[in-house]
Amino acid sequence: MTGTAATARATAAGLHLDLRRAPLGDVQAIDFRAATRDFWADEAALWDRLAASWAGLDDAAWRLPGAARSDAGGPDWSLLDHIAHILDWHELAVAYIAEALDTGRWPTDDEYDGGDFDTFNERRRSLFADLRPADLRARLETAHGVLLGVGGRLPLAAIYSDAAWGWVYNVVHGHAIDHLRVLEPWADRLRARQAENDPFGPDPQPVASNLAAAKERFWTDEASIFTQFEAMIRALPIESWTAAPVTPAWTVADHVGHLAAWFDMAADALDEHRRTGTWRTVPAEGIDAWNDTQVRAMRGTPVAALLRRYEAGRDRLRAAVAAMSDAEWLDPDGFSWAYEDLHGHVRSHLASIAPYAATADWPPS
Repeated sequence: MTGTAATARATAAGLHLDLRRAPLGDVQAIDFRAATRDFWADEAALWDRLAASWAGLDDAAWRLPGAARSDAGGPDWSLLDHIAHILDWHELAVAYIAEALDTGRWPTDDEYDGGDFDTFNERRRSLFADLRPADLRARLETAHGVLLGVGGRLPLAAIYSDAAWGWVYNVVHGHAIDHLRVLEPWADRLRARQAENDPFGPDPQPVASNLAAAKERFWTDEASIFTQFEAMIRALPIESWTAAPVTPAWTVADHVGHLAAWFDMAADALDEHRRTGTWRTVPAEGIDAWNDTQVRAMRGTPVAALLRRYEAGRDRLRAAVAAMSDAEWLDPDGFSWAYEDLHGHVRSHLASIAPYAATADWPPS
């Protein structure tokens, strides 16, 4: 096959490739500068895929180093570092595209540490290190909208020109693809660990010497996890709650009902201990059998009623945890009922549901 024929065949295959779902190796092989491509439709698909890559990960997961080595000899990059880097270049691009629209001048490599982009990017990590992940996501969403507005003013002929291509394509399509190669497998590993309740750091069990700090961290984490989880489930259309399993056997409705049942179980256990001084044991039939029974009993419950039960159980358990004595916080049984069945449990199910929720509104493949 001649080189021209091979290129034509690859281009034809790329036309039918679902950029949101296709293997990244196939996406990388596409010539996004080809006349057959729709530049902004491609950008929208790759943005969807990028935004889905971090779905369901808690704040501790965002800061965990190890996603990739630094190309400039610094500490390993975290998920937060990667997304902050994408944000940084979105904001830089807004400025230089606006200048190009006004003056026709595009930047040169020399303007970025003499063309040493690795050093430039490493140096700018500190600008974003203190951002909360939720604030970083919000700022990136805003910057992305501004970038689309500014970039959309460029004629396509100008975008495809030699002067502009690297400065526009690399910030949108190119950046998404390059970072997805790292972020997708890294985030998948983190979600699997979070689903198994890995805290991504020290054991959260308080000890007497750090009880006040442990309580403060507990409630900070609780607020963050519930905000993320509830924004996710409330954004889903009602039909998506029961449309398909999101884990091998459970729908979104099953997961939410399961959490509601454990909120009540844990609140009962804490209230019972306050009355009797005895900790409740796990269900006699075993946790898996108890879970299955509870989920089956709640199937068919309208989503609105399921949400009411979830919210009532959540509020009841919050109140029971808030009423715990210091001795109960320091008791591994007491802390387990509080942590494992409040936000520890929710963060696990957040990781399990999020990949489905993040892609539920994608166009069909």
